Amino acid sequence: MSAPVTWTVIGLTALFLVLAIVLAARSETLNVRKMAVIAMLVAVYVILSMIGTLNLWWIRISVDSLPIILGALLYGPLGGLLVGLLGSFLGQLLSYGLMATTILWITPAAVRGLLIGLYAKRNKYELSTVKLAAVLIVTALIVTAINTGVMYFDSVLYGYYTYAYVFGGLVVRIVSGVATAIVMVFVAPPVVKLLRNTLQQVREK
Repeated sequence: MSAPVTWTVIGLTALFLVLAIVLAARSETLNVRKMAVIAMLVAVYVILSMIGTLNLWWIRISVDSLPIILGALLYGPLGGLLVGLLGSFLGQLLSYGLMATTILWITPAAVRGLLIGLYAKRNKYELSTVKLAAVLIVTALIVTAINTGVMYFDSVLYGYYTYAYVFGGLVVRIVSGVATAIVMVFVAPPVVKLLRNTLQQVREK
């Protein structure tokens, strides 16, 4: 694949993210308290992406999806999108600096938050265990697919592409993503409940 095609993909990705933010912002309102919680979740994401992540060549095992899930379950598509987008951007910036493909690398986390948030809002933020498991597993598969595509475009643009690097660990990445999603099915709900109760107590003071 030629570099011009890769640059086109980068441009279209940037356009998609801008449109996603605009459309999500039109359906949600963020007050100071919500923005503070989102900022806290972004900070947690950055920390988890740096110290809660195990990178084994083409396999990445991490729990940094938790704050994205929390943002989506609390504040819908805009909350999930912002936590994923800003958290992954800061994580990329701190780990690798600003590159031409940074916009691609932050897209999977943003898409995860957006999709989970849309589903949560559609269900009025009351998800059964089965529904939560379904949306987390489906989004994990989508994120794995997007990440694989990003690895491909990045490797083509910077000239280090090999089939083994991009596709060699795909099955393992899929299994890892689904396994992490299943763990989050049991971890996320009690944390969301705790945050909601805490925020409710703050409002009543």
